[in-house]
Parts: sequence; C-alpha cells; structure tokens
Amino acid sequence: MSRLLGGRRAVRAAGVVGTALLAMTGAAVGTAVPATAAPAVAVRAALPDDGGINPGDILTAHNFIMQLDGQSVEFISEVSSLDPANHAVTLSRGSFHSPIVQRWIDDAIAGREGRLKTMTIGICDYAGNIVKRYNFGGAFVEKIVLDNVTHEPSVLTVRYFTIAVS
Repeated sequence: MSRLLGGRRAVRAAGVVGTALLAMTGAAVGTAVPATAAPAVAVRAALPDDGGINPGDILTAHNFIMQLDGQSVEFISEVSSLDPANHAVTLSRGSFHSPIVQRWIDDAIAGREGRLKTMTIGICDYAGNIVKRYNFGGAFVEKIVLDNVTHEPSVLTVRYFTIAVS
C-alpha cells in the first residue's frame, strides 16, 4: 500500500513541478489559480485521487504485442473479437508492419507449410511489460482486410487450434 501511495505522491509532485514551470514560462494552465492561493494546494485540489491518471488515458490504455514462434514481431492496436467457439481472433495491426508478419500472411494465402505458427498476443502495461498472454497454437491467417490508403493488410482474422491464457 505504501508503494502505491508513493507513486501517487510522485505523480502529484510531477504535476506541481510541471505547473510551476508552465507558470514561469507564461503558458496558460487549464485551471485558473487565484494569485492569493498557494499553488501546491490549488493543484492538489484539482487532481483526482488517482494522481491525475484516469482509465482510458494513453498511459493506462492497454497495448498489445504479437509474437510469432516466441519472437516479438509487431504491436497490435486492437483485438476486436476473440471467439473461442469458432477458434478465431480479429486483430488490427499498428502502424509498423513487420516483414515477418507479411511473410506469414503470404504463406497463408499461398497455402504453404509455414503458415501454422504459435502466435502469442501479450497485453502490456503502460511501461511495456507483458502482464497477460494469450497463446494460440496452430494459428494461421484466414482473412485480411486491406487499408484503403496503403493497400496493406491492416486487419487480420486469425484461426487457431488451441488457446491457453497465462
């Protein structure tokens, strides 16, 4: 519990320092602070109990990373559906498209032997540490949706034989 409170104090302290630096440069701050009020008290009152980080903020939003056969290959921006009954998962790719994933897509389209992979989708925290893994055995690309601008595969529907959560 004391580590959690220490983290909140650090976030609040960073907010106080940031507000002071903005005030010194003459930049406008989102909340008006009366000249007679102590800045630390006004800033502390303006921050929510969690230190200013709210669910849905970029710092707390989940990030996903795809691994193929144990190798991290690219970030996934969204896992839009996981259907264990039909053994399918739909993934929206991030802005970086790995040549390893492109080769996996090409193998699946051509029906080559290398199309079956062990795919892991890792859920990362704000620091990039994997906190949960979904391991898909015998995964292959079943369907692709091309981006309208770049004409590259941007959404993949992946079928699999087995799933394990760790």
